[in-house]
Amino acid sequence: MMHALRKDADKLNRMPLQWLEIMRINWTPLVARAITFLLNGGTFLLCTDKKTAWLQHYILSRLNAADTNRPFVPIYALDASLIKLIEAKQGESVKDLLDMSYPSYALWYIGQSDNVVAQFSLEVSESFLWMLDESLEHSFTLHSDDYNLDFKLLQAYRIFEQALFAGIFGEFSLENMQ
Repeated sequence: MMHALRKDADKLNRMPLQWLEIMRINWTPLVARAITFLLNGGTFLLCTDKKTAWLQHYILSRLNAADTNRPFVPIYALDASLIKLIEAKQGESVKDLLDMSYPSYALWYIGQSDNVVAQFSLEVSESFLWMLDESLEHSFTLHSDDYNLDFKLLQAYRIFEQALFAGIFGEFSLENMQ
């Protein structure tokens, strides 16, 4: 089992980024927009479909980990109680609640668009959308049947995280990216 885990880790670290290089025309402005939103005081509420819930857990456990030597960023999970309200067709009430709770919020949604949480995310301006199997304006699109999907999602997250902290520390100008 350890051999298989190490092999997967090696694949992740060695997997070429050509797939993302091909998608950079869509990826770069999307990431620049998301980073600009956060740097201007925005908050992302991260939500996923059931198949990508593992990635939400991974992101949230790493991004604002107590043992990192960097600032915390306002990216949190969309609470399960709010998701239940959205599923109960109370989306407008949830928007009102979020408007009261966060001066500037958007959703970071990862997954397919065939659920009410995805549809809710599409209605919130400035949302950071990583869509599976559907190409939408202002979204990053991957295919759920891609054998390397999990690796690509992890790589995309790692690159976003690096870009986010480079932006926070002023290592590049966002005006040049958009």
